[in-house]
Amino acid sequence: MKHVAYLALVAMVAALALPVTARADDASSPDSGPAPYAKFITGAQVQNGLFNIIRKSGKLYIELDPSQLDTDFIQSAEQINGLGGWGVIPGGITAWTRMIRFTRNGDKIVVTWPNTYFIAPGNEPAQRAIKQTFANSMVAVAPVVATDAGNGHLVFDASFFLTDIYNLAAVLKQVTGADNPDQAYSLDPDRTLFGPSKAFPQNVIIDADQTWKTDNPQTVDNVPDPRAIQFRIAYNIAQAPKLGEYMPRIADDRVGYFDSPYLDFASDANYTRITRYVVRWDMQPSDPTKPSRALHPMVYYLADNIPVQYREAIRKGVLAWNAAFAKIGIEDAVQVKDQPDDPNWDPDDIRYNTIIWMTESNGGGYAAESPVIDPRTGQMIRTNIVVDADVMQFSNISWQFLTEPTAGGAGNSFAAREHAYALQRRLQAEFGEAALATMGHPLAGAALTQYNDDLLTSFVVHEAGHGFGLQHNFISSMAYTAKQVQSHAFTARNGVATSVMEYSPLNLWPKGYSQGTYWQTVLGPYDYYAIHWGYMPIAGATTPQAERQTLNNWAQVWPNPLYRFASDEDTSYADAHAIDPRVAMWDLTNDPLSWDGAQLKLTSDVMRGLDSRWPQPGRTYDQERAAFTFVLVTWLTSAAQPEHFIGGEYVSRQAAGVAGASPPLVQVSRSDELRAFNLIDRYILADGAWSFSPATLNRLVYSEWEPFVNATWAYAPQPRHDIPVAEIVEGFAENQLTTMFQPLMLERLDDLSLKAKPGATMSLADLFDWTQRSLYSDLSNPKLQSIGEVHRALQQWYARKLAQVWLAPAPGTPYDAQSLARAKLVAVRDDVKTALGRPSLDELTRAHLQSLQDVVSRALETRQVVPAQ
Repeated sequence: MKHVAYLALVAMVAALALPVTARADDASSPDSGPAPYAKFITGAQVQNGLFNIIRKSGKLYIELDPSQLDTDFIQSAEQINGLGGWGVIPGGITAWTRMIRFTRNGDKIVVTWPNTYFIAPGNEPAQRAIKQTFANSMVAVAPVVATDAGNGHLVFDASFFLTDIYNLAAVLKQVTGADNPDQAYSLDPDRTLFGPSKAFPQNVIIDADQTWKTDNPQTVDNVPDPRAIQFRIAYNIAQAPKLGEYMPRIADDRVGYFDSPYLDFASDANYTRITRYVVRWDMQPSDPTKPSRALHPMVYYLADNIPVQYREAIRKGVLAWNAAFAKIGIEDAVQVKDQPDDPNWDPDDIRYNTIIWMTESNGGGYAAESPVIDPRTGQMIRTNIVVDADVMQFSNISWQFLTEPTAGGAGNSFAAREHAYALQRRLQAEFGEAALATMGHPLAGAALTQYNDDLLTSFVVHEAGHGFGLQHNFISSMAYTAKQVQSHAFTARNGVATSVMEYSPLNLWPKGYSQGTYWQTVLGPYDYYAIHWGYMPIAGATTPQAERQTLNNWAQVWPNPLYRFASDEDTSYADAHAIDPRVAMWDLTNDPLSWDGAQLKLTSDVMRGLDSRWPQPGRTYDQERAAFTFVLVTWLTSAAQPEHFIGGEYVSRQAAGVAGASPPLVQVSRSDELRAFNLIDRYILADGAWSFSPATLNRLVYSEWEPFVNATWAYAPQPRHDIPVAEIVEGFAENQLTTMFQPLMLERLDDLSLKAKPGATMSLADLFDWTQRSLYSDLSNPKLQSIGEVHRALQQWYARKLAQVWLAPAPGTPYDAQSLARAKLVAVRDDVKTALGRPSLDELTRAHLQSLQDVVSRALETRQVVPAQ
């Protein structure tokens, strides 16, 4: 949601214009002008609501009262159907809300998105300057087709909603591949029609059934591919809250709320013009002086399509938040009701918050919260939660990770992260079942039901937190000790992390350890604190500015690990932006390196026990293949975590002048970085890092099915009948090395010498030295006979990486890194020469070393002109 607000801000500044050709109705023409209302609606269907919706001759029209002209309404868009996954997902998480305005100009209605991101509260001259300076975004100019002389009502053509206002073209471009024009889809206006429309007292729904076409002539098994797909986009126009009835709250970067940013021109005295309002529900107590019921409780309705066996787990996840509101004196803040057996009740009515169940064919599991907010204040006026059925159906979906070793990352968008979160939780749930069975504690009966119910509750309590405006909190796993998360009594009361907004992993420990609760199903200390900070009424404060001092005082608890916050922007390790290893997904305890080591031991133990447990009698070997892949993905997840410490620095969000606060940056100690690298060496880079049982690998096959001619989508075999383990782990290891040796990481490591005493933290030379030792130390072994397949591949890859850094460095690569790369190439050349002198080498190892010698020699002997900078 946070990035969405900034996109909206940019959109307002850019005054994006959408070219729309309005379609005139037969009832009027440019010459005759608008038709009389009574004549126009003859034979038409009229739906009464916030606006009257008129349907006639396949077209849709909006009827406005004169008082609704030049009035701002809230408009959002939600995707109703999708591709069963593939990133085109129902639920509206790719949309954002904005204001929409209808202005009459002669016999036309000008439809605009007003620019609401520039404000000047209490300063009328500045408000006039804003109005004169910043342009609104043009949506459409639509003809007025009818007017009512009695009440002044007017009717205009709403055909502009059939255009791609939703910007689905950009989404489809990402799905099909930006570099593949043969698969590009475009909107087909001739086959785009209005779907259902609805009118309610506070909102109207206009459904556009958009046909997207491609000219791709390819076929599969003589069956044409889908060259025209119909997507349903529901446009929602809602009554905006009356300004002044809700007081916004100014956000603070030490507390994790989504925010709506503005540029404030009311005063030039502030350090920055940027003001951020918290996104939250209007949860006022009926009596601020004592505990009392909420004036506007968050009431969720469970849709009737949710399977009965899952409703109690969902209800529990939502109602868990009542405990936090009760602590600040707001009772019955959250309520859950079943969808009423009433034909007039409709989940599209904006007066209702809903939780709905959806099904996909290849989504792999998904849960998301989709809000509608007032972009002028950040007030949330409606939300819903969507849960994909796959989150509760464990099957072999890990091919999405394994076919491409670097797949499975969280992506850049909020939607992508939530999808990856659900997918990873599904994988961990299946791993947990496999691991417990291997350890002699298989889940069955009531224990299995509880395990699955708690998994679903953990999804819902997380998404419900987004419904109150809370961001992710990826530092909240760092507060508890291993002993605490191993205690069932402790985790049942406090959770496995301090916040349900963390991406907490399955809390499972190897045999011999105590065991806490598996999933995060209860609020943690941070969650109580965040609700207090965001929703507690502040006595005497009548403006957002009047609250700031109190809010600042509350936020000064950030140094306490129980109340720390850090979100998505601090977890971007793949591009070397993230630097604080405390901020991460899928880790636990205040010693994440020990957690990683325990998980790697656990996965190794489970891997060795697969053959004794799977497949069960009468089942195919698909069962063991699935168990193996779940275990392998968990292994890879744990093995990826130690890299976060390389070149790491602890970041403090605390404001200046707070007693006991640490400096904004404190370098990770060299001893911890070496400890992290030793895990990377042992479990990723070393020759013995990847050791699998040949018997197990020979059992990992899948069942073949003859494809049915009209259901070819279901037949998608992998190129190989086995699992390409070597390819997977080589790609994973190369990805880890790529992360550590990218220019920004090399630059940061080089600069640490300016900020820390020599030897206090890791240096650029350490990175090259440690990696060199990990990959090539075996060449110095006088008893060397052979080198494993994965290790040979990594030696070849890294030699080429050194050559690239030396001869063709990527922009931003420091000179020091180039110098070290050359020095390490010299060292590899000498070590290879020594190793080739040993007569005990097997044929493949000798061939490999001769090839490696050639790669290194060519790099060192290359002659090139070095241009002046």
